[in-house]
Amino acid sequence: MHKLSGVQRAFARRCLACGWWLGVAALLIQAGSMPHAFASTATTRLISQTNHPPKSVGQHVNLSRMFPGVVYYHGPASQKQVALTFDDGPDMRYTPQILDILKKYHVKATFFVLGFRAKAHPDMVRRMVREGHTIGNHSWNHLDQVRLAPDKVRDQVVRADKVLYPLVGYHPELFRPPYGKADPDTVRIISGMGYKVIDWSVDTRDWAGTPVPAILSLVRKEVRPGGIILEHCAGNANVDLSNTVQALPQVIQYLRAQGYQLVTVPQLIGTER
Repeated sequence: MHKLSGVQRAFARRCLACGWWLGVAALLIQAGSMPHAFASTATTRLISQTNHPPKSVGQHVNLSRMFPGVVYYHGPASQKQVALTFDDGPDMRYTPQILDILKKYHVKATFFVLGFRAKAHPDMVRRMVREGHTIGNHSWNHLDQVRLAPDKVRDQVVRADKVLYPLVGYHPELFRPPYGKADPDTVRIISGMGYKVIDWSVDTRDWAGTPVPAILSLVRKEVRPGGIILEHCAGNANVDLSNTVQALPQVIQYLRAQGYQLVTVPQLIGTER
């Protein structure tokens, strides 16, 4: 076995601090300190369980400070407003149920839509628009934008927009990066295409099968005036979002009981759409 160099040790400490376990595993493999078979099993398990990789608070602060008026993790705290957002749709299983609940409670939300699913279920997108919800671009098929070449990043956005424009009637001006992952180069590309980059301040972790009581606990703990709440209205075949459907009425009722006004992202941050 080989020892890690000083540079490698520093990088490993950074990975551990940020939860980047794959980076640590890669270093150990390189240094001969972890058997490849074990590392392969561990990394496969991590990838299969992690739809939304952890992000450091520093990343949030740095990007919002570097790109004021472009990158948003929340809206202004001056008014007691909060925005419900739903990613990865539409589908024909969970999206209709979520739209039914929003309609029942007279809530307007923001849907960050994948291009390939909008193409497969155009009537669901039309229904979102018809019922007063805002549509945002969530890329074509949910690739990690940070890992793509600049032309591929643009292609992911443009392909989705070409499907969305005739369904929505306008070019969405909001973009949510898949996994919420962005770096300065990605933000420059996206903002150069006329988009604002919208992340979130409250992650319900519904995609991970979080039980309804835990979802409610996360919302109660993390919501603040100006908050942007992340939920999902579709997912891969193995993703069960019945927890989202069950929790949503309770989330709405709790927020209203606390005096929050439920608004769309454009209303929250003061843009047209």
